Amino acid sequence: MKALAGLPVFVAYNANVDGIVRVDAELGAALDRPTEPGERAPPSRLASKRDLATAITHTMATGQGDEVAMTDAFAAALEADLEPDSQQLGGQTGIMTNLVAALGAAPIAYTYLLSERQRALFEHPEAIRYPAVEDGAVQFVPLREAPVADRTKLNWVFEFGAGDQLFGVRASEDTRFIAASRPPEFDLTAGDLDAHVDQVGEVVEGALLAGYHNLTPDHVEGSYDERLRHARDVLRRFRSGDDPKVHIEYATTHDDDLRASIYEWILPEANVVGTDTRELALLCDDADLDLADDEPTEETPFETGEILAHYRMLAALREELGVECIRVHAMEYHLAVLDSYLTPAAVRRGLEFAAVNAAAKAHHGDITAPDDLDAGLQYDRSDAGAAAIERLADHLDETVDDGTLCTPSVVACPNRVVDEPAGTVGIGDVVSASSFVLELAAAAERGDADA
Repeated sequence: MKALAGLPVFVAYNANVDGIVRVDAELGAALDRPTEPGERAPPSRLASKRDLATAITHTMATGQGDEVAMTDAFAAALEADLEPDSQQLGGQTGIMTNLVAALGAAPIAYTYLLSERQRALFEHPEAIRYPAVEDGAVQFVPLREAPVADRTKLNWVFEFGAGDQLFGVRASEDTRFIAASRPPEFDLTAGDLDAHVDQVGEVVEGALLAGYHNLTPDHVEGSYDERLRHARDVLRRFRSGDDPKVHIEYATTHDDDLRASIYEWILPEANVVGTDTRELALLCDDADLDLADDEPTEETPFETGEILAHYRMLAALREELGVECIRVHAMEYHLAVLDSYLTPAAVRRGLEFAAVNAAAKAHHGDITAPDDLDAGLQYDRSDAGAAAIERLADHLDETVDDGTLCTPSVVACPNRVVDEPAGTVGIGDVVSASSFVLELAAAAERGDADA
């Protein structure tokens, strides 16, 4: 962990409070029975308790985690009517900031709404700085001195395990559904910081950016393109100094126009894009790539051949977007396709570290200190993941070293799978954040951060 000590990283833009609710009979009694439970897909905006029940049962039936935005009115009504079983810091930025601070790095964090309620959920506030602008100069103040908002962005996370039931629908996997609020403040403008964000770029090694999917038609006049072009210009200004590496954590949205705008204006500005398997498939659809015959089924039991499909999808998207690296975190393995990014050895170390972090997060439910990673090391690397990587290596006429594939263009390592996780929310964010910060540190150690 010495490599991460004091590593400066910018983390933005979406943080919120997650209200965790277990799916059970009590929740069912608080919702309205949906039409065709489990079969009908949810609307693009949740506006009622029936819409919410539709979304939860559809997610349970498919076995794939999902997130859908709520209307402002329904978000307010749900907050008034429902009590969470527990709450934690959420949003990709919130989760990633907590992790990198726990690992000993030095995050500079920004989010659009920072309420007292939300700020209290940061586990290492003393390690986090906030970029405040005064007279055109960015001052990195302690998180406790950051300006606070009156309102809190609250997302609802409905968790269930395989076999749990709601309105007669039985969950096929352990996963969750997120009903997300979309306050108008999450509009991809950050006030004075936008014009001076280059000052942040001059003092950090890299940035973990997310939250572009938070826009809604209600809060944007006209098309999304103008707002996303502004966000692109901010990204370019951030990188205009020492050109820090940028990792964009992709997130799904059911708004086709927003996804298209993110694809056009934001993703090509990244050095590396992080996805899960569902997000990867959506990106391929949005890019209109002719890979239909290669798409994995995502059905259980796991088939080792899925890795070949993921490899082809990543390779095609990397070339289409023109980014240096794109990767996917699957249940059994982590896979990256790269070109002109950090060295393959640094990427391999990052992916192996991510596997340990994922297992530790699943074991504890949270990572609050470096010692928590010891639990992740107790879990063996996935045999199915190792077999899949062997199959990919054979396909590429390459060799595997200790279960890991590491070439100038492809890096893969097995995941460490926890059969009975204490929690699943945020594991993908933990994977992306831990791999990115360690590969930055590993590249810096070798003096090849610009390789």
